[in-house]
Amino acid sequence: MDGNYGNQTTLLSNASLPEFVDLTRRTFVLMQDEAAKNARQLFIETTIEGSSKRFQEVDTEKYADVKAEGADSLKGKVGVGYFMDLSIRTFSKEVDITIENRQDNRDEVVQSKVLSLANFGNNRMELDLTHRLTFAGDTSYTDKNGETVTTEVGDGLALASAVHTLAFSSTTYNNIVTGNPAFSESSLESALLIAATQIYSNFGEKRTMRFNTIVTGNDAGTIRTVRQVLESTADVDAAQAGVKNVYQGGFRHVVLEDLATTAAGAYNSAKRRYWFLVVAGQGINGWQAYLGIKQAPDLMVPSSGNNGEDIHNRNWTFSTLTRYGIVTVSPKGIICSLVSS
Repeated sequence: MDGNYGNQTTLLSNASLPEFVDLTRRTFVLMQDEAAKNARQLFIETTIEGSSKRFQEVDTEKYADVKAEGADSLKGKVGVGYFMDLSIRTFSKEVDITIENRQDNRDEVVQSKVLSLANFGNNRMELDLTHRLTFAGDTSYTDKNGETVTTEVGDGLALASAVHTLAFSSTTYNNIVTGNPAFSESSLESALLIAATQIYSNFGEKRTMRFNTIVTGNDAGTIRTVRQVLESTADVDAAQAGVKNVYQGGFRHVVLEDLATTAAGAYNSAKRRYWFLVVAGQGINGWQAYLGIKQAPDLMVPSSGNNGEDIHNRNWTFSTLTRYGIVTVSPKGIICSLVSS
């Protein structure tokens, strides 16, 4: 028998979803997102007490100075650099269940899985975090709910820029791989050259960061190339066997399922080959991008007689809610290749 498209609704009732209560035994297959926390590991996670929090750079000089005999030591310079304010936003979702559906449903397991609404909050958080990279070339974008999201960093520029500025120096620096090439061993080396030469304190002194993570979207060709570069037992460009691959095991590879998407989460092929080199999991010594959580995703489950039951019709409302904010203080610690597909 040929299949057809099913119903969709926000109210689970006998009329709206008759498949739940007819006499045919069914197995419902639910799509679960197994990558709901991939982007989260790239950000510094912190708890927010109020509705906002300011994150600010603090820099000191790098080197000590000569002290002449009997002379006072020179004072080290300390400067408060760029800052960004993180503001908390609230995200929620709910579904109503009629009393008829609750009483007539023959498979309680189906009902409990359908109402696992906590996934909504985690999935939205993953989308919003990923879009900080998806829209790395922009200072803002309009999200799936029509609200403007600011993506600029502390110097007022987009995350990816060739002319980032410093607070106490006229030096500028670049965090875009020249030409925005697709991922390869040579383009990785170009990114590592930027890592070695384009990291500065706000005083204009060169600094060192340990880049440890390659980030891509779920593009088969890009993933294959990354795995070849990182996992081959010999140099991937060598003409003979037995030449050591110096990059083997040197980086983590994080795949962001939502990287090549529009603001609404639909597939966007133009960004499918974007890739990034990141200092992740290093706290304040890494990429200064923050996820501030006020309330982790929860699931409110009603029962007879409590506030989750509508006294007029006995509908139950299942609800999930989360509150968080995202902000990037500095582009130091991330190198971008916004490949044009």
